[in-house]
Amino acid sequence: MSSLWEQRAARNESLFREVNENIARLEERHGGTEAEAVFLCECANADCTEHLSVGSEVYERVREQSRQFMVIPGHEDPRVEQVVETHRDYLIVMKTGAAGDVAEQMQDL
Repeated sequence: MSSLWEQRAARNESLFREVNENIARLEERHGGTEAEAVFLCECANADCTEHLSVGSEVYERVREQSRQFMVIPGHEDPRVEQVVETHRDYLIVMKTGAAGDVAEQMQDL
C-alpha cells in the first residue's frame, strides 16, 4: 500500500471532521434540542454521504484524540486504522501509521 494513498485517505477523513466540527458549533450555538446530533461518517471514502448520530459527550471525547474518527460499521479500513470502540450504529477508529501522522498534522492546521 502506498503512503500517498494513506495520506489521501487521512485528508479525506480530516475534511469530514472539519464539516462535523461546523455541525457541532451550530448545534451548540443554536442549542440543539436533540440528545444526539447527526454527523457525517468520517471514513476514507470521499464519496461517502452517510450520517451517524452520537451524543455531544461522545463527539467531544473522540475529538480529544486527533487520530480518532467516527465511522459507520463496515466503513472502517484495517489497512490504515484499528477499531477502538464498537457501537450499534457507529465505530470509533484510530488511524495508524502514515494516516495517523497526517491526521495529527491536519488537526494542527
